[in-house]
Amino acid sequence: MSEVPEDVADQAKDRLTAIQQLVKYGLASDARHRGDEREWYRTILRTVADLRDECRSLERELSSRADADRVLGPSEISEAARITRAALYKRRPKS
Repeated sequence: MSEVPEDVADQAKDRLTAIQQLVKYGLASDARHRGDEREWYRTILRTVADLRDECRSLERELSSRADADRVLGPSEISEAARITRAALYKRRPKS
C-alpha cells in the first residue's frame, strides 16, 4: 500500500479546513441572526449552499484523482462518493 501524495493530502486538508470554517461561520450566523427570521434564513441558506459547493467540488477532485491514478476502482469510488458509476464515467476525460 502506498502513501497518499503530499500535494493531494495537503489540498484535501486545505479544503476540509475551508469547510470547517464555513461550518463555524454558519454556527456564528445562527446565533447572531436569531432575532431576525429573514436574515437568519438568508444567511443559513447561503452557508449551506457554500458548504454543498465546497463538498461537491472536493468529492469530484478526489474521485477523479482516485480514478485517474487507479487507486480505487469505479465501483469503490461510486460507493464511497455515493455517486453512480455512470456519473464517474462521464467525468473521465475524453480520449
